[in-house]
Amino acid sequence: MYDLLTQKCQAAGRTGDRAGSTSAGWSIMYGLGSIFVGPRSQAFARRGRTTRTKVKPQSPTLYMRRITLATIILSLAFLGAGCFGGQEATVPPVTLQYWRVDDPPEAVAKVIAGYRQAHPNVKIEVRSFRAEEYENELLEALAENRGPDIFSLPNVWLTGWRNKLLPLPEKTYVVSQTVDPAKKKVVVANVETKSITVRQINEDFVEAVPSDIIMLTVPEKKDERPTEAIWGLPFSLDTLALFYNEDLLRQADITKPPGTWKEVQDQVKRLTVLNEEGGIEQSGAAIGLAGNVRHAADLMTAIMIQNGTEMADSRGYVHFQSYTVDTRDRSYPPGIETLMFYQAFARRGMSTFTWDTDQPDSMDAFIAGKTAFYFGFPYDRNQIRERSPRLNFQVASLPQVDPTDTKNLAHYNVEVVSKRTAHPNEAWDFIQFAASQDNVKDFLSATGRPTALRSLISEQLTDPDATVFTGQVLTAKTWYRGSDWSAVETAFSSMIETYPTVERPDYQPIIQTAANRINDTIK
Repeated sequence: MYDLLTQKCQAAGRTGDRAGSTSAGWSIMYGLGSIFVGPRSQAFARRGRTTRTKVKPQSPTLYMRRITLATIILSLAFLGAGCFGGQEATVPPVTLQYWRVDDPPEAVAKVIAGYRQAHPNVKIEVRSFRAEEYENELLEALAENRGPDIFSLPNVWLTGWRNKLLPLPEKTYVVSQTVDPAKKKVVVANVETKSITVRQINEDFVEAVPSDIIMLTVPEKKDERPTEAIWGLPFSLDTLALFYNEDLLRQADITKPPGTWKEVQDQVKRLTVLNEEGGIEQSGAAIGLAGNVRHAADLMTAIMIQNGTEMADSRGYVHFQSYTVDTRDRSYPPGIETLMFYQAFARRGMSTFTWDTDQPDSMDAFIAGKTAFYFGFPYDRNQIRERSPRLNFQVASLPQVDPTDTKNLAHYNVEVVSKRTAHPNEAWDFIQFAASQDNVKDFLSATGRPTALRSLISEQLTDPDATVFTGQVLTAKTWYRGSDWSAVETAFSSMIETYPTVERPDYQPIIQTAANRINDTIK
């Protein structure tokens, strides 16, 4: 097809007149029509008649192939202007809508500028949303067919959104423009690029990434078999860490932040200030509840993993309510141990009591200097700095249950392509460009995020602002493979804020209920 169209273009150029090129142009457009409507409908069109037939839905693979052929044909049609009269070649313009969360549009501005140097015909318009509004805006836009071509998804959403996404094709086909200094002219070419492979994903990215972004395709026909596919690429990998108020620690004669959860317990006792009525004047740590503790589900999960809990099996079904082979000698399953430990920070009468329902949002309390410890992600640091530039705080590694067996939690965004995009080649070509080692540095520098690429870890560890988070990426874990993360957060919140009673003194029903609710989201 490509060679045939090129020959037609060259033939038109040899005629030296517009008639020849016009004929070639019509031949090209006829070829484009044959891709989408088929030879039978073409025959009706040639006879000046129309017909309506029922069209079967296209599979993603067939859709990508047809889009690819259409891209080549349209590009040649536009480039046909260069086949006659020495006119300057023109390239069809492409506009990509790109939606993101947590970061301002400026975070990807330099990466986009770099991409447009080779692809000036591709315009990328970025919109940034607040986390609390993002999902609803995205769902409404996609339902109304006005959604973005590219968008960011939290890694824990990926499985549930798979039917709305287009997986990475084996190759992309885009138009590039470069300047030939010798001939002083712009050189335009259709570029075929092999996409990153599953093997490269496993080699290039840290351990947490492959299990999240590599999933099977969903067959649309009975005779189709599912195959492994890449559904998105991350620019960074966020991990949970400990934020601490240096002034409050110094006032309590604490010289360094805690490295273990036992040290957290000890320091919280020294940092907590109660009034005469037993109310909390100063909290040691924002932990123990869910409603006013940001990232409560992530924090609880991180401690569970460190404590030896098996979060889920190979099929994704959770088992955090059960013993494991290595924990059968304990009085309680590790998941229940973790729940008891976590709740103790918000239970009046316990030695570690430091948080209750009268406290404000955990980030607000930290910014106001009302709590010494806050557990958050890299983007929280940026918000805190913006809201309180004078707050004297630092970030330390997440405390560990066993410091000789470090385990951390990853929660990060993945850049994906909408199934409804009209420009899948350009969309995926840009994501691969932006996620590559040389280009993703601009994003990491602009946001202070830790890298997801193994090759950039040592370089980032020399940056004081990134050392803590980057130092945790190799030991970061993920676990959820279901379709409804909000249901997981609700289940954890209910579990955290439900206590045994005199009638039901056992923790097992509490944690079992949460496990059942989460398993209902596994398909």
